[in-house]
Amino acid sequence: MDITIIGGGILGVSLGYFISSVSKSKIGIIEQEENVGHHTSSRNTGKVHAPFLYNPETKKTFAKAAFLGYTMWKEYSQIKQIPFIEDGVLEIAKQESQINILEKFMKWGFENGLTDKELILLDKNDLKKMEPNVSAISGIYCSRDASVDYGLLTRHLANDCIKFGCNLIFNKKFEKIEIDKQERISIEITDKRNGNHEQWYTNYLINAGGSNSINIAHMANTGREYFALYFRGDYWRAPYQYNNLTRHSIYSVPTFHNFPFLDPHWIIRANGSCEIGPNAIPVFGPFAYDLKTNLKSILPSISNIVGNKGFWRLCTNKDFLELVTNEMTDISKTKMINRVKKFLPSIEPRKFLYKGMSGIRSPLINKQGNFLSDTKIIENQNILHILNYNSPGATGVLPIAAALTAKIISKGIISVKKDYENNHGLIWDDSKITEIDIDLY
Repeated sequence: MDITIIGGGILGVSLGYFISSVSKSKIGIIEQEENVGHHTSSRNTGKVHAPFLYNPETKKTFAKAAFLGYTMWKEYSQIKQIPFIEDGVLEIAKQESQINILEKFMKWGFENGLTDKELILLDKNDLKKMEPNVSAISGIYCSRDASVDYGLLTRHLANDCIKFGCNLIFNKKFEKIEIDKQERISIEITDKRNGNHEQWYTNYLINAGGSNSINIAHMANTGREYFALYFRGDYWRAPYQYNNLTRHSIYSVPTFHNFPFLDPHWIIRANGSCEIGPNAIPVFGPFAYDLKTNLKSILPSISNIVGNKGFWRLCTNKDFLELVTNEMTDISKTKMINRVKKFLPSIEPRKFLYKGMSGIRSPLINKQGNFLSDTKIIENQNILHILNYNSPGATGVLPIAAALTAKIISKGIISVKKDYENNHGLIWDDSKITEIDIDLY
């Protein structure tokens, strides 16, 4: 292969989409599961997030990508005739002390490109008119927020990749990276169907492994200063009788502003169903959705964490310790739903009978014991590592993938096709790709 992409999630497939659409090079995507988008790409709330929650200084890549991603997903969804529900979102405050946080979010939103027609600060009366069943003293309404099915979008992108000549390879688990004296990259993989080991060569490797990307980077002796903590977030499905309780998804101002975890919220999905969640349960691996997988991951995860200075510094952080004891261990359905009941008083925990989806969040921590707020891009020896790719990663994935493609083109890593006009329905040509200026690395 000329370029090999590890990971068939929404990030890896989006990269494959843009690179193969403009390049004559041989492109391959390696995925350990039987299809694309098997993990976080399908295990999410399906929200195309508005960028008012993202600090334009500390989370500038994600903030800009989220703003650009909204329009790009809308255009792609229209062409593919995929639902793109422009339903807006509410961020509410329950206490007077939280109103200044809403005002800060408003400032961030405007700095990130939102207009005063898209982002509105509501008082108690305005909020009650908009959502009669919501109890709060203030809120932000943002109209530039939508609901989609990211798993479905990933599958459509994968079909386009194939049309562009990209090779999608499934059931292949990545095991090892080596670089020889000629700077050829050798990768060792295992065929999950028969257990056979295979060795492949590639000129350029892109690590788009999502929650597993930091482990892949460590195999290449990169990013050793970072380690990941894993948290499983569970949701509960609302009964049908609650489906018309609100017209918008409802988020509340998070209790802990310095950590990337939200309080439980009320979600309306693209199909109209509603869910409450998430909690944040510590687990030991990027795929630890069940007890068996979690137990298998304990030893390698602990051995990786305890030797890192950042972990011990994190353990001295009083806010984090309070978060661990009060928030992340909250696995009780009743307790979690009662927290949402504070702003949706008509709901009853006993009526929530079925679990919704569960997803794994994998924030990176540095040597100082701080959570990384933005994505981290590292290029080393013809390997591009995309690390800490968390929410709003799906929202901003198209502009980020386009920007990375432009970077790769500018470095002469891929040979570029001369004709973009007849490229199997690509909706963004080369000039559009190079317009997307995101400072990635």
